[in-house]
Amino acid sequence: MENYTPEKKALQQAKKQEATSMRGWWIKTTLMLALVVLSVVMLFSLGDYLTGEDTPQLTVGELLRSIDYPLFALLLGAVALYILVESSKYAYMLKVYTGKFRFRVAVKTMFIGKYYDGITPLSTGGQPFQILYLHKKEIPGGAADVIPVARYVVSIFFLTILSIVLLSLTPRYVPQDSVNTTMLIISWVSLGINVLFPLTLILFSLFPKPCKKFILWLVYWLHKMHIVKRRYHNSIKFVREMREYSDCLKQFWKQLYKFLPLMLLCIAESMLFVSLPFFVVIAIANVQPSVELWVQIACLVIISRYTSLLVPTPGNTGAMELAGSLVFVTVAGIGPVLGWTVLVWRFFTYYGYILSGIGINIFEIIRSGVRKRRAKKRAERSAEP
Repeated sequence: MENYTPEKKALQQAKKQEATSMRGWWIKTTLMLALVVLSVVMLFSLGDYLTGEDTPQLTVGELLRSIDYPLFALLLGAVALYILVESSKYAYMLKVYTGKFRFRVAVKTMFIGKYYDGITPLSTGGQPFQILYLHKKEIPGGAADVIPVARYVVSIFFLTILSIVLLSLTPRYVPQDSVNTTMLIISWVSLGINVLFPLTLILFSLFPKPCKKFILWLVYWLHKMHIVKRRYHNSIKFVREMREYSDCLKQFWKQLYKFLPLMLLCIAESMLFVSLPFFVVIAIANVQPSVELWVQIACLVIISRYTSLLVPTPGNTGAMELAGSLVFVTVAGIGPVLGWTVLVWRFFTYYGYILSGIGINIFEIIRSGVRKRRAKKRAERSAEP
């Protein structure tokens, strides 16, 4: 009968759930990597198609000989600065809420968020896993919940403002043809849809009861249309998430002076986000840098972002490569390295985070296994007479 004690049953069930979760992670990771490989193959095929037979894509050897390495070093510096700024946002928030400047935890929190945003449709998985990680690091519950949410709310606010400015400048700096005009219209529509979320947060903060009723009504009809399953569960989930975000927004306005450094970091992060492809272009395509070129490429980045956001693949994989190729082909002189330009840009803003996240997860798996074995050996030694 000892084999069927409640404690042993609970342990067996926990081990089974852990094994199932691990198997699911490996399956998702394998599918994600396969999708990335498929996107890269599509990227170069599309590059050859868009540039025509007269300007084939450079081979690896030709690319390595054509790169401007001082400018490529500048690109690497911009990438490092982007990672530093992103991590500093979490480090500053940790300092505000816990009194400790834990930069190592901040860096890992940033990479975890980027990784899980990258493997979930519509980039919705980052904050929950960041919150879970901060709880594991014994960050106080309130701080662990607020930090990822506050970072997201402030970042999306400034990126939205920058996006509106750049989309307004697009007709002036980007050659207009049927493809670009169509993608610009799609981008405005996508931006409008994405603006609904921060607007809903503001309305939920100001009018919580009517907004709660509206969310419940919306989930009800989505359930009726068989778009949302588990109506009760999702109703509670959506209302709880909106309340968390709106509480964070209220706290933001009440303590605005504390968030000024975070706001400055978010502005810097948004500017770096639209600037990274500029550094890629001048380093790989040997295009003469100029302010006009920066504005043009920044506009193209925003068009690519909002066009691909309507495609619910993990990390917008495939859609971003397609949109990026379609708009970046308009940059003069980029033809022979179009595929390489989009690939390097995506590596430093997406693929690299996926690989880093996989590495972090594998490291955690190995470390957890080593710790369990050590604990088991210590328990066996202590049990010896």
